[in-house]
Amino acid sequence: MKTTSLFLLASLLFASCGQDAASKKLASDQEAHVTASIKQIYKLGGEKATASFGPLLHEWYQSEVPNTIKLNPRVANIYETHAAILQEVAANGPKLTKAEVISVEQAQGIRSQYKSLVNQSTSNVQELSNLATSGTSMSEAEQLKYVSDLEEKEKHQLALVQYYSRRTAAAIAQKEQKLKHQKYNREMWGHE
Repeated sequence: MKTTSLFLLASLLFASCGQDAASKKLASDQEAHVTASIKQIYKLGGEKATASFGPLLHEWYQSEVPNTIKLNPRVANIYETHAAILQEVAANGPKLTKAEVISVEQAQGIRSQYKSLVNQSTSNVQELSNLATSGTSMSEAEQLKYVSDLEEKEKHQLALVQYYSRRTAAAIAQKEQKLKHQKYNREMWGHE
C-alpha cells in the first residue's frame, strides 16, 4: 500500500512539474510573439523598437498571474495597442509641430496634448503590470474582466490619439489654405 501511495504521489509531483514547465514554455512563447508584434509595429512606422517593452513584457509573462489571464489575447492587444499609440505620436508629432503656419505656443500645445495622451496610455499598461506584481484578491473571472476593460480603455486611447492627429492635421491644412488664399488675393487684387 505504501509503495502505491508513494508511486501516486511521485507521479503527481512529476506531472505537476511537467505542467509547470509547459506553462512556462507557453508563457515564454507568448512573450516572444508579443515582442515580435511590437517590433513589427515599429518597423511599419520606420522606427526601431525600443527596449521599454522588454522588461514590462518579461515581468508580465513570468509573473504568477494565472495562465488564463496571462496568455489571454487581450493582454497582447493591450501591449500592441500601446505600441501603436507610441508609433502614432512618433510619426505625427514632429510633423505637426514643425508646420510653418503654427506658432511656438501652438506647437508646444500639440506636444503637451500628445504627452498627455501617451501618459494615459502608459497608465493603462502600468495598471496591467500592477496586476502582475501585486498579490491581488480578485478571482480569475474578475481579473479577466479587468484585463478586458483595460483593453477597451487602450483601444479608446488609440482612437483618441488618431482623432487628435487627424483633427490637428486638418486644422493646420485649413490654416495653410487660408494663408494661400490671402497671398493669392494680395498678388492678384492687391488686397485680401
